Amino acid sequence: MKIIRGLGRCAVIAVAALSFSQLGLSQETKIAAKNVPAEVIAAFKATYPNATIRGYSREKENGKTYYEIESRDGRVSRDVLYNPDGTVAEIEETVDVKDLPAEVRQTIHTRYPKGVITKAEKTVAGDKVSYEVRIKHGLKSVSMELDSSGKLKGK
Repeated sequence: MKIIRGLGRCAVIAVAALSFSQLGLSQETKIAAKNVPAEVIAAFKATYPNATIRGYSREKENGKTYYEIESRDGRVSRDVLYNPDGTVAEIEETVDVKDLPAEVRQTIHTRYPKGVITKAEKTVAGDKVSYEVRIKHGLKSVSMELDSSGKLKGK
């Protein structure tokens, strides 16, 4: 009986995953540079002339198509999501811990006083700025997403 129950849970999870992918909520496909609109590549190269491009992808989210360029620029890893016309939809890049806003650092310190931030990323989408951090807390590693005022997102 336990095996059947276990298979039942797996089947439910598989059906749920298939349903989400069919709804088109978010699908990402790796693509070659030749499949990226020229406007997107030109916009990226004009803004980040010293960056090394590491890959391209096409994303469909809620029926809209975006193009992402993954890159490295010195010590900064950066993913830029573009609209097909070359305008920026979102920028996600690594940041030094010391560059996190004081409010963000304070929230992290309050929740994990002995935690060590092992990775920090800043995301800019229009006028909205958020931060995602990975914290080593004892033997555990946790991730948090915060807005620029230090408030936890999704809570």
